[in-house]
Amino acid sequence: MLGFLALPLSPLLLVLLGLAWLLWKRRWRGLPEGAGFVLAVGVCGVWAVFQSQSSTGALGLLPLPFYAAAAGLLGWAGANVRRSPQRWRAVLGWLMLLAALALPLGLLVQGFQTRALNQQRAAQQSAHRAEIERNKATISALLAQHPGAEGAQIEALIAGHAQDRAWLLPLLEQPQVPSETLDRLADSADFGIVLSVARHPHARPETLARIYRRPANPDYFFSDLARHPNTPPELLRELYHRPRSIMNLDRQFAANPALPAELRRELLAQTRDVHVVQGLLGLPALDCALLPVLRQALARSDRPEDSFSQARLVELQNGRCA
Repeated sequence: MLGFLALPLSPLLLVLLGLAWLLWKRRWRGLPEGAGFVLAVGVCGVWAVFQSQSSTGALGLLPLPFYAAAAGLLGWAGANVRRSPQRWRAVLGWLMLLAALALPLGLLVQGFQTRALNQQRAAQQSAHRAEIERNKATISALLAQHPGAEGAQIEALIAGHAQDRAWLLPLLEQPQVPSETLDRLADSADFGIVLSVARHPHARPETLARIYRRPANPDYFFSDLARHPNTPPELLRELYHRPRSIMNLDRQFAANPALPAELRRELLAQTRDVHVVQGLLGLPALDCALLPVLRQALARSDRPEDSFSQARLVELQNGRCA
C-alpha cells in the first residue's frame, strides 16, 4: 500500500522539501502565490473527482499531486520572475502565473462537464425507465385480451420491436416467452437483453451454454448462469472451478437446485459464508445426507448462531429428514 502511494505523493514531498529550504533561507517572495495555487488545485481537483459516479472515479485523485506540484512551482516561479526589470522575463512570469491558474480552472471545467454528463445520463435513464413501465402496462393489457395465445402475442411484439430495448426488456419478463425466442435473442449485442434471457426460467440448457461461450465479457453473466436450474451440469462444473472474477458466486451455486452433488459437498467443505449455508437449506429437495455437513459448515461460518439456519436444520431433522 505504501509503495502504491509513494509515486503519486512524491511531487508533494518535493514541494514540501523546497518550501522548507525557502523558509530556511527566508526567501518569502512567491510563497503565498505558490501555496495558493497548490491549495486551489487540491480543492478543485477533489471536487471534480467526486462529481464522478463511477466506481473507479477515485482513481482521478492519483494525478492530483502532480498537478498541485506543477501549479505551485509555476506560481512561485511566476511571482518571482514577473518582477524582473527585463520585459521578456516579466512577460514570462505572467505566462507562468496564467499556466498555474489554468490547472485549477481546467479541473473546475472538468468537474462541471462531469456533473452535466451525469445529469444527462440520469435524465435519459429516468425517461427510459418510464418508457419501460408504460410498455409493461401495454403488454399486460394486450396479453389479457388473448388468453391462451400469450406466446404468439409476445413473439409478434418482439418481432415488431426487435431493436427497441424499452419493449424487449419488459417482454422478456413475461413467463410465456417461447424458448425459441429466447434462443434467438441470446445473440443480441445488448448485454441487458442477453442478461434477461439468462434469467428467464424457460431458457434452454443449450441457450445458456451459448451465453457462457460468448467471447465478450462472459463474467457479466456468471452470477445468473451459476444460479439457473437449466444450466448444464458440465457448464456448472467448469464455471465452479475456473478462477473467480466476481464476488459471492458461491451463494449463487448454493441456491441452484441443479448443482451437481459433488460440487455441493465441495462447496460445503470449504465455505465460511453463512449465506451459502442458507442457500442450500432453502432448496426444496435437499439431500438429507447433507445435514451433518451443513451443521459443520454453519459452525465454522461467519455467523454460526444464524437463526434461520438453526431453525431450518431443526425443521428438516424433525420433519422430512427424521
